[in-house]
Amino acid sequence: MKIEIYDPAMCCSTGVCGPSVDPELVRIQEVLRQIQKQVPEVQVLRYGLTSNPEVFIVNSAVAELLQNEGPECLPLLFVDGMFILKGQYPGNEQLRLILKNRGFSVTLEEDKQASRCCGPGCC
Repeated sequence: MKIEIYDPAMCCSTGVCGPSVDPELVRIQEVLRQIQKQVPEVQVLRYGLTSNPEVFIVNSAVAELLQNEGPECLPLLFVDGMFILKGQYPGNEQLRLILKNRGFSVTLEEDKQASRCCGPGCC
């Protein structure tokens, strides 16, 4: 099984750098690390628009989405070559279900953004 994520342009390969780190990038990086640790036979590949532009051209589905919608369609998620999601990173539960549907069992931390509560009225 192969999970491919086509990331938007970022300051470094993971986007987890610079003065203000996007917590969503930290989350997806950690979730992908958990998947690779628990299910080594699942190949996880991330491509950056800045660091791997040729990969965006070679994949005709990615190239077409970029041509039609621009870089706003990024990030993109492909599983085993099939287009799954655009414009956002998959949630932990969504990734868990994708893996489950392909016969893999993983335990992923609950989405921190979905479970975060700062008190009455903010959830």
